[in-house]
Amino acid sequence: MRSDLEASRIRLTDIEAQILVLEHSISTLRAEKALVQEMLESYKYPVLTLPNEIMSEVFIHFLPVYPLCPPLTGVLSPTCLTQICRQWREIALTTPLLWRAIRLSGYLDIPIDILRHIFDVWLARSACCFLSIDIGQLDGVNLPEIFSTVLLHRARLEYLKLHLRRLLPPMDEGSMPVLRHLDLAFDQNLFATVAFREVPLLRTVVLNDAAAAIVTLPWEQLTSLTLRYVFPVECSPVLQRAVNLVHCELYLIGSESGRPWPDITLLHLKSLAFDGRGDYVSGFLDTIVVPALRYLKIPGHPGSLASLGSFISKSRCTLQEVHITGQRDAREAFYWAAFPSIPQFSFEFADGGEMVDDSGAELEMGDDED
Repeated sequence: MRSDLEASRIRLTDIEAQILVLEHSISTLRAEKALVQEMLESYKYPVLTLPNEIMSEVFIHFLPVYPLCPPLTGVLSPTCLTQICRQWREIALTTPLLWRAIRLSGYLDIPIDILRHIFDVWLARSACCFLSIDIGQLDGVNLPEIFSTVLLHRARLEYLKLHLRRLLPPMDEGSMPVLRHLDLAFDQNLFATVAFREVPLLRTVVLNDAAAAIVTLPWEQLTSLTLRYVFPVECSPVLQRAVNLVHCELYLIGSESGRPWPDITLLHLKSLAFDGRGDYVSGFLDTIVVPALRYLKIPGHPGSLASLGSFISKSRCTLQEVHITGQRDAREAFYWAAFPSIPQFSFEFADGGEMVDDSGAELEMGDDED
């Protein structure tokens, strides 16, 4: 019995000695840890030593060039910058330019009430900056509320894109003093009217057929107009009023060749681009008089050469470049021979043909048709 007690006392002494050794080791490690921690905390990453103003500029260049809108979430969103460290979060949240371009379209996986909350947050962070807003194909009970919020910030709207399934509250109340670019597309079942009257800086407008039918604009102050998927009967009255256009793009989806169209004279137009079937374009082209035109894009079709010649003769324009798209209708050399005064022709055909250079030599074309 006594021998067991004595052995236990010896074992206890050994344990206490080991504890002292381990405690000394732990104490040494803790001291070393403190030194390493102090060194790490004293280290300044070079990027974190930059002034906040420089970091703000870096953040702004991280985003797509305004007025393009960054995604609301993900690595390319300004929200990502708020999740790196405390300092970057503070800089991002106090840089209004990061939050001035907002796109609420294409987010089918995000509930509309969440989108509305994000929209409100970004608007608040943008402070007094001018805004670029893109809203498209949203639906739900909160959509009118989102649109009402847009109207509350109408004084800051610089770029506005609305592609909607259904019409929202009236849009003809109040001024939009800095609006420069407007892009509207509505579904065909919208029969209300939309008016933009007090928009003194508006110069560029993009409309689909339904929007062109119901929108009221100061047409005479526009310099750039794009009409998508329109019949001639829809775009002709618009062009008659938009007399100061410099650039125009038209996507025609039909022709009404049997109808006598009045001439459309656009004295300042320098660039005119058509998409759609060549025969649709040809009939409408005959009604346009554009003496200042320098660039023309048209789809090729049987009779393109004659149509182009008639157009140039009637407008008396000095074209510098003609771009032919669609189906090949004649050998490229025929265009150069028919219009030697035009310095540059280019061709892009649906059958796989490539472009030609401004000397008229073929770079890589398929077999020409007769």
